[in-house]
Amino acid sequence: MELGDGTTLSADVVVLALGSTPATRWLTGSSLRLRDGVECDALCQAAPGIYAAGDVASWHNPPFGTRMRLEHRMNATEQAMAAAGNLLGDAKPFAPVPYFWTDQYDTRIQAYGVFPPDADVRIVHGDPVDGCFAAAYGHRGRVVGVLGWNTPRQVRTLRRLVVERASWTAFTVVPALRPATVN
Repeated sequence: MELGDGTTLSADVVVLALGSTPATRWLTGSSLRLRDGVECDALCQAAPGIYAAGDVASWHNPPFGTRMRLEHRMNATEQAMAAAGNLLGDAKPFAPVPYFWTDQYDTRIQAYGVFPPDADVRIVHGDPVDGCFAAAYGHRGRVVGVLGWNTPRQVRTLRRLVVERASWTAFTVVPALRPATVN
């Protein structure tokens, strides 16, 4: 793999993830805050009586203590239901564990949670060499994400650790891997 500066890196597998830019130009000049989409509160409310959902909405997710904008059809569906309920008076924060999955040829990739760039990573099931593994991501002492590569049952089981914000020490038996850095 060759980087933009001409540096060449050897890799067995390269995973590329592309995002999108939310279409908010038509809202320029409105009273809405527009930064990485339409900024909403935890109830999906952008302004009194105005709610947003889907790829265009960024909101504060209380369990993760961060603002996020997710570009996945599952989020669009779930967030639209939450926004509609809140518009009708539910007043319930939209606080999902982010989730995505994809099938790429004979590989199923599933992920729950968030994956900070400075997170610790541990393989907790299987082996990447075999093309079948699950990894846990720890950040600030808590399990914040799990990633499965051809391990749907295991990653669904590990999801509860993200939901419960389990202590990262749950995986002390397995040595942590630090993310690779590119200079």
